[in-house]
Amino acid sequence: MPTLTFTGSQHRLFLPDEIKDRVAPWIQTQPTTAYRTADQAPFRRMIDFWFAAIAWAVYHDVRPAAETTGRFFVNLGPNPNDIRNFEEWRADLLTILAVRDFGVDSSDISDTRKIVDLANRYAEVGAPLLLDRLEESADLALPRLYVVADILARLVTETVARSSDRSF
Repeated sequence: MPTLTFTGSQHRLFLPDEIKDRVAPWIQTQPTTAYRTADQAPFRRMIDFWFAAIAWAVYHDVRPAAETTGRFFVNLGPNPNDIRNFEEWRADLLTILAVRDFGVDSSDISDTRKIVDLANRYAEVGAPLLLDRLEESADLALPRLYVVADILARLVTETVARSSDRSF
């Protein structure tokens, strides 16, 4: 299946209301604050945190929310104010997630609106969990980038250890 285009039409991205203020210190570019460096705020944009929240929920086998109840924060799409650079690997991973959840024979796997809705529902459940983990690991002596890198490195190590115990 060819890579789907997620920026050909507008798609609204959402995150839970209760995390907006909590996640702001982890994001480099904020409309109301000065630009932060990566070591201060490891996620370049809110969409990067959104994507990490999806991955966090999937990794921890948390089912997506039944519906999105969060707050809109940005559009993917063709307009000047939209995010128009949605990397192909992100589109591919969301499509794979849709195949896993909808089934390989479902027509929904080629409907970008339904895929983005699924992604928003995963972000809805994953964002608070990821943010809780980031905050509990935060250390005033360590840059936030190191905290994120340490958490992700541990997940990779756990994944490799689990997969090496399996026979295929």
